[in-house]
Amino acid sequence: MTQTVVAYTDGACSGNPGPGAWAYRLEWPDGTVEESTGSEPVTTNNREELKAVREALIAFRERVGGDAGWQIVVRTDSMGVINWLTGRWKRKKNLDLYPAIDPLVDGRVRFEYVPGHSGVPGNERVDSLAVGAIQRIRSA
Repeated sequence: MTQTVVAYTDGACSGNPGPGAWAYRLEWPDGTVEESTGSEPVTTNNREELKAVREALIAFRERVGGDAGWQIVVRTDSMGVINWLTGRWKRKKNLDLYPAIDPLVDGRVRFEYVPGHSGVPGNERVDSLAVGAIQRIRSA
C-alpha cells in the first residue's frame, strides 16, 4: 500500500532581488505536520521557490529513505518550479541549485500547481511562513 505525503512549498522575496525566504509544510498520512523555513539577505523569488522544494524533498527522504511505498505530492504556486524540475522549460538561471534537487526528483515525486493567494490552506500557510522569515531577517 502506497502512502502519500502532501508538501506545500513557497518562496518569497521583498524586492527581486532582495531579502527572501523559502518555506515548506509536509502533511503526513498519520496527521503530523512538519514545517520549516530559511532565509537569505539577498536572493530572488525563483531561487527561494526552488530551495523550498529542495528542502521539502530532503525532509521527506530523511524520514522515509528510499522506501518505494511512499510518494510525495509537491503543491506549489510556481509554474516555473514545476516546468524546470520536470524538464518542460530550459534552465537558464539558478543552475547551481539543480545538482542538489535533481537526484531527489524520482518516480515517487509528483508536482501539482495550486493558485497562489486563493485560499488553499496549505499554500496560504507556507506563504505566511516565508513572509514571516523575511520580516525576521529584515529586522535582524
